[in-house]
Amino acid sequence: MTRNKKIAAGIVGTLVLLIVILVIVIATFDWNRLKPTINEKVSDAIGRQFAINGDLSVRWARDADTTGWRGWFPWPHVTANDITVANTDWGKAPLFASLQRGEFSLSPLPLLAHRVVIRHVQLTRPSADLQRLADGRANWNFQMKDDGSEEPSSWVIDLNEVLFDKGRVAFVDETLKADLEVLIDPLGKPIPYAEIAGEAAANDARSIGKADLRDYVYGWAVKGKYNAQSLSGEGKIGGRLALEETDVPFPLQADVKVGDTRGSVVGTFTDPMHLGKLDVKLKLSGASMADLFPLIGVALPDTPPYSTDGRLVAEISRPEGGHFEYRGFNGKVGQSDIHGEISFDKITPRPKLAGRLTSNLLRLEDLGPLVGVQSGGAKKPDDSATKQPANKALPVQEFRTERWADMDADVTLAAKRIVHGAKLPLSNLDVHAVLDAGKLTLGPLNFGMAGGTMPSTIA
Repeated sequence: MTRNKKIAAGIVGTLVLLIVILVIVIATFDWNRLKPTINEKVSDAIGRQFAINGDLSVRWARDADTTGWRGWFPWPHVTANDITVANTDWGKAPLFASLQRGEFSLSPLPLLAHRVVIRHVQLTRPSADLQRLADGRANWNFQMKDDGSEEPSSWVIDLNEVLFDKGRVAFVDETLKADLEVLIDPLGKPIPYAEIAGEAAANDARSIGKADLRDYVYGWAVKGKYNAQSLSGEGKIGGRLALEETDVPFPLQADVKVGDTRGSVVGTFTDPMHLGKLDVKLKLSGASMADLFPLIGVALPDTPPYSTDGRLVAEISRPEGGHFEYRGFNGKVGQSDIHGEISFDKITPRPKLAGRLTSNLLRLEDLGPLVGVQSGGAKKPDDSATKQPANKALPVQEFRTERWADMDADVTLAAKRIVHGAKLPLSNLDVHAVLDAGKLTLGPLNFGMAGGTMPSTIA
């Protein structure tokens, strides 16, 4: 062997020996020695006490989802047990969050380019206590430490999916008058999406996602109060949140009761981590539509008991404000039927309600104060309510206008038959109602009466 070959062989042998020593050191290193440093650094960064109280370990293994030559490189698989994050000094609960175990695999090669690539994060028995005070302070807002540098960090975190296990979330919000607790449990056996939502809904949901629909994996239950009303509910959700693939539908099913209002949904939530798009079948019923105001912020009239069934499609986090559509719904208000579609835009300076509605049989008393008639609903009218005289065609009760300035509206209604007392049959109602900055215009307001037609415009 020549002298140069001996030198080259020595260099290669030394490198191999160093790599072997490095692998042995990493494989046998007691990572718990780093816990005090990690705890201190994280606590200092978030301004809140952070602690890994249990064992911290790193296991090296190839990633089964990585193909090609990159798949030959082992990934460090990190496991941390008994993790806690302290609450604020004004928080009611002793801890903001705790985790029995957290696991993730880290791709080593992208670290050279300042990219932290994590394919999956597994959270075991997560628990969180969320709280917001009346002055707006929320314990989920952390006081992140400013390092004084004006340059943005060169490091990028690439996290694909979050998988979770049995968990608990408590939510106390003084502004919403809410005090809720949500419990999440595995179903034991995954349930296919189509089995609950139906095959037609499954096909619609697949059309907007790149991958097959996820199964329902966990059941959940909620109990407490919202807007000072009793709330209870239960449902099912998927088992993982796709963070990078924001167009993959996440399955959702819920049955909730708030006061006298009941609602049920089944469908998908796309990009739930950023409050993306909602596409669900929605059934809603209650004692009066007025009860919906504190829940959804839409001013609706006092009505008799109602029920609706339709499809709700929403873009919640649009920059200009959330957009909601209730498509192809069928419903009843008292003894009146109503059909059509409505939309709601949560925009400034005022939210806006729009709709195109039809009815085969419409009783004016079912619309109640919306048309200035004493409601025929289940609620007992107060002493100031004026009872509609039987011999009066036009309503005598004053309109309740105190909420008109809360939103704008543009709604049309076409009704074939209108009932307003036994002696006054009306037909073919055609009305276009526009509410703009508190001013209500009915134009046109046309209806048939006594064999003729009564056209009008009212503001």
